[in-house]
Amino acid sequence: MLRKICLAILGWMLVAGCGMAAPENARPLALEDYYRLVAFQSPAMSPDGRWVAFIKSTIVEAENRRQNELWLVATDGRTPPRRLSDPSLDAASPRWSPSGRLLAFSGRSLAAPASADEGAAIWFLPMDQPHAAPFHVRGVSGLPIFSPDNRWIAFTRRAAQPKAPQYVDDQDRLIHERFKGHAYDWMNFRADQIGYLPDPRDPEASPAEELFIVASIGGEPRQLTHLNVNVRGVQWRPDSGALVFSADTHQRDEYSYERADLFVVALDGKVERLTDDGYNNNAPTWSPNGQTICFRRQLGLSAVIAAKQDHGAPVDIYTIPANGGTMKNLTADWDFLPGSPGWGFDSRFIYFGGGMKGISALLRVPSEGGAIEQVTHGDRILTGFSPSGHYETMAYVGTDSSHPEELFVSAMDGGHEKQVTTFNRALVEAVRPVPAERILFPSRDGTMIEGWVLKPRGYDPSRSWPLILTIHGGPHGAFGNDFSFEHQLLAAQGYLVVYTNPRGSATYGEKFLWATWGDWGNLDFEDVMSGVDYAESHYNVDPQRLGVTGYSYGGFLSNWIIGHTTRFAAAVVGAGISNWISDYGTSTMARTKESEFYGPPWDLRAHTLLVSRSPIEYVANVTTPALYLHGESDMMNPIEQSEQMYTALKKRGVPARFVRYADTYHGGWTPWNMVNRYYEELRWFRHYLNGAESGAGK
Repeated sequence: MLRKICLAILGWMLVAGCGMAAPENARPLALEDYYRLVAFQSPAMSPDGRWVAFIKSTIVEAENRRQNELWLVATDGRTPPRRLSDPSLDAASPRWSPSGRLLAFSGRSLAAPASADEGAAIWFLPMDQPHAAPFHVRGVSGLPIFSPDNRWIAFTRRAAQPKAPQYVDDQDRLIHERFKGHAYDWMNFRADQIGYLPDPRDPEASPAEELFIVASIGGEPRQLTHLNVNVRGVQWRPDSGALVFSADTHQRDEYSYERADLFVVALDGKVERLTDDGYNNNAPTWSPNGQTICFRRQLGLSAVIAAKQDHGAPVDIYTIPANGGTMKNLTADWDFLPGSPGWGFDSRFIYFGGGMKGISALLRVPSEGGAIEQVTHGDRILTGFSPSGHYETMAYVGTDSSHPEELFVSAMDGGHEKQVTTFNRALVEAVRPVPAERILFPSRDGTMIEGWVLKPRGYDPSRSWPLILTIHGGPHGAFGNDFSFEHQLLAAQGYLVVYTNPRGSATYGEKFLWATWGDWGNLDFEDVMSGVDYAESHYNVDPQRLGVTGYSYGGFLSNWIIGHTTRFAAAVVGAGISNWISDYGTSTMARTKESEFYGPPWDLRAHTLLVSRSPIEYVANVTTPALYLHGESDMMNPIEQSEQMYTALKKRGVPARFVRYADTYHGGWTPWNMVNRYYEELRWFRHYLNGAESGAGK
């Protein structure tokens, strides 16, 4: 998530690549530059701290896909990065053995269907033999989890293959084979970016991912767990005698949400349960002496819904004795959302990533309790922290508003930072992205709201400029000081871009996070509009040329805004909710309504809220021309939500356009569709904000 504005110009200079300056003749960022962006995933520092393995993600424009490759770079910065995986593989999840001799990764053949389990394989590279070919270890069929003594490899995989349909006779088989639709009698029958699901209640149709171990030299794997639910977050005990993991024993209950528990399993398969309390317990990790386990904990969503709470539950880091006992909350007084925890080598501290008001950083807390200390600094977003074996150095990905991601290494205290990749440097030098200006302003009730402004390319305060307000998804997401291609593209095209974190956004504390619970469209609307007011009073903005855009929750609030003010001359709405009642029965996210609006539509209180908070109820007020962009396979916010708003606007004679993206879910858009989406957005704003037709009254 996106986090806290801190301080430090030094951090910005490091992310900028030692303060390099772009040439004066830099050109504007263009649509086709989207294909040039390089992203980073899963940095993994070697145990000795000399190397970082990572996934380099690029776009193959001609083939409309992303290419994920395993790369390696030396932490001294003297050796250029080099590719390790075959280009015919889609690589993921690099992991080092404790000795550093082996580097494992998942590699899916690009020729295999994306949904085919057999298309992915686990590869091992002998890192003490630089030119040796990758190989398989017999019996390892899941991402390897190496035991500290190098004797074992643990992994999770489905315990069995889904059972084939059983037919009564040939006629029965023929009828089923000719049927091309979907039949189901269970509730959770779809998932975004996956499609239709087998019966989750049936172990034969949906086999669980259980825990297995095999000798590190290979052999026949042995199944350790038989829980009939998915095993997650596995980690070895330091003495290699047991493993801790999380599992939701209520997984096959369609009406239970997010309440995993912690378990320990010995090598003989004996399982001991550590928690059973209705909380969602996850990301467990052992202390170096094996006596204590730290983990992340939050009240399960099922309990929140049942209690009809007027807010969500906090997330905290706890410790518990490895043999069970009294838990200890280490972050009770820290008012943000911690990431997955990890113990320092000497057991004194527990480290975790966290977001705080526009930045994300590494933090630590004494393992016995005490004040939380921020380890890394700078007005930027840092993610993917990976320490060396003795927690002396670490690797991570860094970005700020005018610099796309690159890979960094530093000492464990954040000192001696060094940028070790420059894959995006040529693009930065060519287009000179605009650095964001942080703004802080009062909303209508005096609550201070944080945001950012990107000035348009060539900004001259003596002339007026069109403004575009952009709204993040969530609502419990957040903008931060990281690189946004969309924002930079709008600024390059001459728009002053304003983006804010209204109430409901993460990284500003619990009270702020849950302030919109049951009341979407009220305080958040006031907050973003106050951001527009602030921009108009501090920059030379043409009030007749205001635009608004957002995706997902940002699409909902864009729909809401144009039904509650006529200040905007144009809107671009991406996958936005318009009718909470119809969304309840068509979305895969019914739980959002049950939690944040206190129940299903047939509950009187919830029904009143769902109707009153639906933008379609205010469509008679809309005069703003609106462009709707939506994936036809979106299962989180189904496309019928945009269809309702579009139809209503056309019926009323309000200019509207609908762009539908075939075979596109809520997330996971293909590169071609993303570029088309930005193209349509620019085209719409250019027409209504740049030309003579752009007038809009207040």
